Amino acid sequence: MASRLDSPFDLERCGPAVDLALEKVNEKFLAHHNVELQKVQGSYPSCSGALAPGLAADMHFKDDVIAFIGPACAFALEPVARLAAYWNTPIITGMGDQPPSEGELAAPASVVSRMHRLRNLRKGTRPQTLFNDKGKYPTLTRMSYCQCRLPRVFTSVFERFGWTHVALLLDKSDLFSLTVGKSLEWGLRKEGVLKAVRELDGNERESCEALLRDVSMYARVVILSVRGSLVREFLLAAHSLGMTRGEWAFLDVEIFQGGYWGETGWAAGDERDAAARAAYEALLRVSLKLPTGDRFDDFADTVRTKAKHHYNYTFSDGEEVNFFIGAFYDGVYLLGMALNETLTEGGDIRDGRNITRRMWGRDFHGITGHVRIDAVGDRDADYAILDLDPVTGKFEVVAFYHGLNMSYKPVAGKAIHWPGGRRGPPPDKPRCGFLGNDPMCQGGNT
Repeated sequence: MASRLDSPFDLERCGPAVDLALEKVNEKFLAHHNVELQKVQGSYPSCSGALAPGLAADMHFKDDVIAFIGPACAFALEPVARLAAYWNTPIITGMGDQPPSEGELAAPASVVSRMHRLRNLRKGTRPQTLFNDKGKYPTLTRMSYCQCRLPRVFTSVFERFGWTHVALLLDKSDLFSLTVGKSLEWGLRKEGVLKAVRELDGNERESCEALLRDVSMYARVVILSVRGSLVREFLLAAHSLGMTRGEWAFLDVEIFQGGYWGETGWAAGDERDAAARAAYEALLRVSLKLPTGDRFDDFADTVRTKAKHHYNYTFSDGEEVNFFIGAFYDGVYLLGMALNETLTEGGDIRDGRNITRRMWGRDFHGITGHVRIDAVGDRDADYAILDLDPVTGKFEVVAFYHGLNMSYKPVAGKAIHWPGGRRGPPPDKPRCGFLGNDPMCQGGNT
């Protein structure tokens, strides 16, 4: 794993979870086989595809490891996952397809090529985002989420509110926005709800107002697959155009609730904060569901203690033990389950494809809640839908998307605060049509 990266998934945060899981696996699954797993640890200073493969090779040839835990960052994971496939070694990550934060772009050539193809993807072509082709990564298991599920999450929201006309604004200069946007474009076109897509370069000073006016001819529900600072600019532009009074709805994706991938809130400490706060009332946000409950709270306390004593890291005030940390714990635990079954049946624990096969297509209750790994090694994650409380100015969970049964479920006692004092969502289509030229509204019948 990357070390001292100050990321939500670096060694100092995730290492303690791996240690805890190893203790549990050795005690619960392997002790009666007279087998004990020992950790071989290596780290690198950035999210880079240059150093991680060398460390993996050292571990394979010098230490004879039977599994890799990590890397977390996609750029480091991609070449190591290819090597692990060649070596027939399981590789488990608590992340999966999340690009690094802006500025950490030491990507291997294969990733750069994939991103280039995404940017130049023809309309109607299915995007091949990172790790979706498990033929290339047959021993890789992803314990957090897959962007490929996001279209279904959004579709559950649209079905709930009767929206069938949706527009997508996509920042092709930002890797996360690009990969999420292309996944959404493909999936929502298949569902028949996506009526307009406009790509922009977030590094250029493109007119947010012009883009919003453009998509207004096709939809009143707009997905903003753009970096956090641009979400604010688009919503401020929408506010100035009168699009945040309850007749429009905006949605975005913030997989991890935190500032690592850029600021995503309304507050910027400038003279536009009041307008931004009002504008954000028109936004629904999709994020991974955070683990809760006494069991996770106890786990989080132990992780903080181990991080301080064994990794010389102190969680800052208000910093949570995040979902990805728990996902690494669950990944090691799942590996232990597969090893136990293999040993019980007299199998070879060095047969990585067999071990991986036992991890795929199964359910268990992990530290992050119900964990279901699908038939190709990706987690069916649960998501939260968040809405801005106009009183507190904070995003609060108002509904969940349950990956297991692909359903939208409102939180009891919570209601979405629709802007403009409305009691319900914006209509799918304006009364007089998107261009205002519906015959029923002509001749003074408005």
